[in-house]
Amino acid sequence: MKKLYIYTFLLFAVFNFVACDYLDIVPDEIDKEEDAYKDIEAARGYLYSCYGYMPTPNYTQTSLDLMTGDEVVTAFEHETFAKFPQGNFTAGNPVISYWNDLFSGIRQCYKFRSVLDKVPGLDAATKKEYIGETDFLIGYYHMLLMRCYGPVIIVREEIDINTNPTDYQGRESLDACIQFITQKFDDAVPNLPASRTGKYVGRATSVAAKSLKAYTLMYYASPLFNGNEELASQLKNIDGSNLLDATYDPQRWVNAKNAYLDAITAAESAGHALYTVENPKMANIYPTNDTLRVLRANEVTAIKYNKEEIWTKYQDEDAYGLQKKSMPYVDEVTYNGVAPSLAMLQRFYTRNGLPYDVDPETKDKKEFDVVSLTENNAIVEFAGGSRDTIAEIGQKTSQINLDREPRYYAWIAFHNGFYEVTNASENGGYSPDKYPQYYESSRKYKGYKIITDFLKSGNCGRNRTTQKNYSPTGFLNKKGVHPDNEISNNNATWKKYPFPLIRLAELYLGYAECAAESGDVAEAKKYVNKVRERAGIPDVDTSWRKVGITPDAAKMVEIVRQERQIELYLECQNFWDMRRWKLAKQYFDVQPEGMDVDGDDIATFSRKTTVPVVRNFRDYHWLLPIPSKDVDNNHNLVQNPGY
Repeated sequence: MKKLYIYTFLLFAVFNFVACDYLDIVPDEIDKEEDAYKDIEAARGYLYSCYGYMPTPNYTQTSLDLMTGDEVVTAFEHETFAKFPQGNFTAGNPVISYWNDLFSGIRQCYKFRSVLDKVPGLDAATKKEYIGETDFLIGYYHMLLMRCYGPVIIVREEIDINTNPTDYQGRESLDACIQFITQKFDDAVPNLPASRTGKYVGRATSVAAKSLKAYTLMYYASPLFNGNEELASQLKNIDGSNLLDATYDPQRWVNAKNAYLDAITAAESAGHALYTVENPKMANIYPTNDTLRVLRANEVTAIKYNKEEIWTKYQDEDAYGLQKKSMPYVDEVTYNGVAPSLAMLQRFYTRNGLPYDVDPETKDKKEFDVVSLTENNAIVEFAGGSRDTIAEIGQKTSQINLDREPRYYAWIAFHNGFYEVTNASENGGYSPDKYPQYYESSRKYKGYKIITDFLKSGNCGRNRTTQKNYSPTGFLNKKGVHPDNEISNNNATWKKYPFPLIRLAELYLGYAECAAESGDVAEAKKYVNKVRERAGIPDVDTSWRKVGITPDAAKMVEIVRQERQIELYLECQNFWDMRRWKLAKQYFDVQPEGMDVDGDDIATFSRKTTVPVVRNFRDYHWLLPIPSKDVDNNHNLVQNPGY
């Protein structure tokens, strides 16, 4: 613990968490503590340093939860993040650990609060807001710790670094952790504005605090922590006392449901709404269908144009970010390697809003049959009568890619489907000169999209790239990739946007899940349908009526979970959701599947194949390991089971 709480007074944290002027305010290394609060500007910089401990979800190489579930298989198994799906992390080498960083952030918050009264000229309103922000961050950091490690040490005040080792704190019960976290969010609410604009976007708001409180309570109500007798029997404190209650408590779902409704009411009152604009901020003319354009633009639209975003983190992607890793390959410029797994693809609904193996129009079709693309199947009509061409007529693809919902076509690139991205010039990259067969004849449309060919020698195939830059499953991700990104034969530029931490659709689905779990089917349907309508699929009852089913509470839980897996695809939720639902062993401990990317003809390519990567989810991976050095230094701190 001594190492845990040692405080080096250097304001060196990364502050790129919002797109605003104060990104540039990175305080210099300081010699004296009082320099950090000598004036209002110094105090503001000190506050920003408290945000600097937030994890960066879209930094692909070291993101704990972006590409570490079962949604995608990547060509980057050598990078740090890949140790998690491989199961190659231990207490001695946790690989990516939030433990010390988040406790350091908590200490930074308490340290900042201790000097607020010393800042000359700091008005009462600003001081109140700063207190609200630190309450918010203390709650948030504890919540992240709880999600990783379960019951944790609760830090209620700044800890004296000279504390005797025998007095180091141990872990407290999960009940106590949840009570502390939710109280911190409650304390923050009256001191924070409901929304932020301009250069202050990204700082804490009361709506974000209410949202995180609801999420915390949902996690607490979920099967991992609610009635998990096995984990409760293993997770004991040093003195043998229980850290986790083994008894299932249905009231937790009701409490979470009420908290979500409170957050939704606050969000809508503050002007938040699902992103459904008629003219998304995209210069690319593709996709042409309004529903597809909205779905493709939502995550990548600047926050001032997107009222769905409640809280975001702005961190510039580097050359190895999600966008460049997802875009089709061009000679070490883009990397062609974020590949949706077959498991993820099968979660997407049909255009009728039903699972593929349930929908009467698709259930008897073989997913890997080769199909010729004609006007009858390549032009799809979605709910509401909107239509679009989703693949190149005259070519061939696999049956699995047809008759799917709009989110599939907005976010997934498949063989002979389209990848909307802008070519920076006419003389390289994806220009007609290089791949003339993949472009329309009219010059007006050159460079706005390509037709993705995943055969071994195709433009996205294994032989077109180096061995490390290819799609392991024969599909590519498009979600989070801006259609206005520009690619030439020797360069790629990508549009910057804030990564969503909380958006309104997530609140709707969180509320729907809690409603379904607590037996309120009508409310669950109501809020799932809001998301489904924007996604361009029929409402729940209309869809399931096709197969003679009126969903009850248990069925609605299944429906909400599938909806959440689709809507929040690649938004850092799958890694945690599968754990809290106690489904991670079932889905993370299996070999991912995809197409045969060594096939150089469509018949060979279009067959289900196991992807040759290591995947391990051991029986103790439900929680992450506390670094062993901290357990060794604190004899009051018990390790998680199995480590």
